[in-house]
Amino acid sequence: MVFGKIRQRLNRKSSTEGTPWQRAAAELERQRQEQGEQPATKISGLQRFLEVRRSNRKRRKDLPEASKDEKQPGYFVWYLVFLTGATACGFLISPYGKVKDIYVEGAEAVPEQSIIDASHITGKVTALGAVWDDEKIDAFVTNALPQIRKAEVTLRGLNDVTIHVTEHETIAYVYSEGSYYNVLENGTVANTELKVPIGNNPIITSFEMNQNLDDLLEQYMQLTDSVQNSISEIKYTGTEENPYAITVYMNDGNEVRAILPSFAEKILYYPDIVSQLGEAKGVIDLEVGVYFTPFAPTTEAASVPADSAVQPE
Repeated sequence: MVFGKIRQRLNRKSSTEGTPWQRAAAELERQRQEQGEQPATKISGLQRFLEVRRSNRKRRKDLPEASKDEKQPGYFVWYLVFLTGATACGFLISPYGKVKDIYVEGAEAVPEQSIIDASHITGKVTALGAVWDDEKIDAFVTNALPQIRKAEVTLRGLNDVTIHVTEHETIAYVYSEGSYYNVLENGTVANTELKVPIGNNPIITSFEMNQNLDDLLEQYMQLTDSVQNSISEIKYTGTEENPYAITVYMNDGNEVRAILPSFAEKILYYPDIVSQLGEAKGVIDLEVGVYFTPFAPTTEAASVPADSAVQPE
């Protein structure tokens, strides 16, 4: 009986005071009511889990849409570039892409039509094919026209091409049978006939296209630019007794007599010789030693003795 009374008192106390957790919740509720707050809505764990899951699903759904909107313009641009390139290439390799017009740039001494003919580019060739065969066309042009050093083909528009050429510099002209022929910087003579020379390059006259001309060009290529520019004409004046004789007419009015084997060696002294002559004009003989004979108003020329001849320093 004693234990029964004690158990009843404990049950009344616990029912009155509640468990510790219940007392803490009641105290918290009492404090919120005193501060004027509304009681918090009770959300079960399952409801909270469902709400978080719905929020995450919505966030994942929104992000791909934004990324898709951002990437769409980039894909569209690349698609247009690819489509344009494919269309252009298809046109260029089709019969409609064959060469329509041919332009030439850089040609001065060589006629443009000669370059076009030498390139073998015709209306039967596609423009893109002409550009692809650039090296082959360069070989065609340079072999047919020695005065062309390089030829390059580029596309101009959709079906036009341009041939860009680089010419060898002309350093002299050979006059033969009424026509002029370019002497190029590499020592070769172009086979293109000209009616008149271009520029103020020296004229080589009375030479046949034989070994004597080759010997002269070999000597001429050894001269400095200043000496080459001081020459007006080189004339072959050889005889049976002296088959290598040449006469060189200078731009300053003097004449130089020389022979082919020693021409380049002795003509290099010309600037020093004329500096010693002053204003005197005449014939400078470089065949054997150096002798100067001034021009005389009469037919008798006063020759300078050998012992007083002008010698190079």
